[in-house]
Amino acid sequence: QDEFDETNYVDSEVDVSSAGNGRKFATHAMLRSLAVAGDVVIVALLILDIKANSRSGSHVAPRPLPEDGPERIEVSIHGGPSLCAWRGDYIQLLVATSAELVADIAVATSSRRDVLSLLHGGIRARKHVFMGHDYNLPYGPWGAAQHSATALALHRVLLDRTFALCTSQHLASFLCRWSSGRVHSRCCYCADYEYFEGHSPSPTGAPRGEAQQAPRYVTLVSPCPAKGLSIFLRLAMTLTDVQFLAVSTVWTRTIHEAQLNRLPNVTVLRGGSDVDAIYAKTSVLVVPSLWQEAYGLVAVEAQLRGIPVVSTDAYGLSEANFIPELKVPEVRIVQDLRTRSVHRGRTLDELEGVLPLDRVEPGSTTDEREQRAMRAHFDVASSDEAAGFVERVSRLCTHPVEREAFGRLARARAEGFVVARRGRFLALLRSLIKEAPAHGSDPSSLTGSS
Repeated sequence: QDEFDETNYVDSEVDVSSAGNGRKFATHAMLRSLAVAGDVVIVALLILDIKANSRSGSHVAPRPLPEDGPERIEVSIHGGPSLCAWRGDYIQLLVATSAELVADIAVATSSRRDVLSLLHGGIRARKHVFMGHDYNLPYGPWGAAQHSATALALHRVLLDRTFALCTSQHLASFLCRWSSGRVHSRCCYCADYEYFEGHSPSPTGAPRGEAQQAPRYVTLVSPCPAKGLSIFLRLAMTLTDVQFLAVSTVWTRTIHEAQLNRLPNVTVLRGGSDVDAIYAKTSVLVVPSLWQEAYGLVAVEAQLRGIPVVSTDAYGLSEANFIPELKVPEVRIVQDLRTRSVHRGRTLDELEGVLPLDRVEPGSTTDEREQRAMRAHFDVASSDEAAGFVERVSRLCTHPVEREAFGRLARARAEGFVVARRGRFLALLRSLIKEAPAHGSDPSSLTGSS
């Protein structure tokens, strides 16, 4: 339900969904591309509400679910038409569809076990597909720990029978590698379904910086440990003559803002829907992610506006920065969201090969685990750990001609990427349908609730 304003659980102070705006707007872009295609019919849009329970009487949704079945609602698509949808919990939607809903292709926007179970148990389709936007998977070392071996096994069975459209080539290769080829996957960038058509700069006709105040900030969006808060703090502490902007989102806690506000050269700004207002203030965007970033939508958005991006050269994020010289390799500090801890001295790629798949959060008591996890929120990268970012940001800030040249090159490459990928999503769906048999096997063996 996080993908739609009508069913979303929002932070009252930050204009983003509880899942973050990236996946939300990606879902809207995908639906928009399907809705406006002349030869495509959206048979049904099902919204699985994972936070409302129609049978317990405990509703955390803005609108409680009806007791007698799914609720028919209209949802607004960002930059597109309104669509009819059916909102319900797992049981309501499964009973309502009862494997009688038939389509050529069924698409899930998440790889959650309950979502995949509903996908296969409720819809008869020639091909079942999920959109892969993160590494929270039952394969590999990064997914959340599951409560039983049976749950893990079922999740893997469901995933094995679902074609993965991954938001980066790295994620597609990762899934294929860790599943030993059981999960068929293909890269499907957000640009393939025109995501950036609704996120391109406002057409002013004037070069950046003219008819507006010159951009002056080195900007980080979503300051938090996973997004590289510790690197950003070290940057601001080292480059004291540079002005930094930290844009808070749902990822950002009050304790993060407090640390940032202590630094005289850092301005903290609450995120909002007007992204152009933020980019207009930005001379350099930093994306120093320390976790498994599947892609980097903000990196592409910034480059489309002629803003150079300094980013971690790892996982899917590497594919979102079109200037190799501004990618920072060998970043040896990693946030492990499964154990809520920080690994030092090894890169993401190195850790992927050595971390135990069954590791658990360290600490013998809840108090001990919470105190250990809290330390990550106050972590500051060492000078050595942040050196690659400091070097690149410093050079861009002290050499404005070079910075502008990188900005022009980034914009040209980003625009070329967006144009080259346009329409590939629909072409890929058509090819999958063409390759698939008339209909899959009986889906009843794949059902199961979360």
